[in-house]
Amino acid sequence: MIIEDEHIKEAEKLLIGSAEFDNVERIPFIKRLDSCDLLAVPGSGKTTALLAKLYCISKHLPFPDGSGVLVLSHTNAAVNEVERNLKHSCPKLFEYPNFIGTVQSFVNDFLTKPYYTNKNNQKIAVIDTIIYIESLRRI
Repeated sequence: MIIEDEHIKEAEKLLIGSAEFDNVERIPFIKRLDSCDLLAVPGSGKTTALLAKLYCISKHLPFPDGSGVLVLSHTNAAVNEVERNLKHSCPKLFEYPNFIGTVQSFVNDFLTKPYYTNKNNQKIAVIDTIIYIESLRRI
């Protein structure tokens, strides 16, 4: 897969209007396809660059080999921002086999729930802190 300049231009229009991504840091990051950590000061455009990268990658979905995109965040706020900015223009990005969510939601969905189901031979009925507390109070 190659991130095309035309897709970067489309992402610029969608995310930053008439402005352009800089050629020194943002465009190389957007075109980079290996796994990496993006570290920069608050307000420097990290999220916008990530949104642009996801937009460009979504233009190649679904992948021929059946693989998907995994985006993990520590906060729901970041996940909500990705959804708010891209869900309408990149709906395939939010479908299986892709996953955009928090580390905790990933662990719950792909580790905890399958482990519980396999260990106890039953499906989980509910995962909810409030229901759990109410059940404990009844006991």
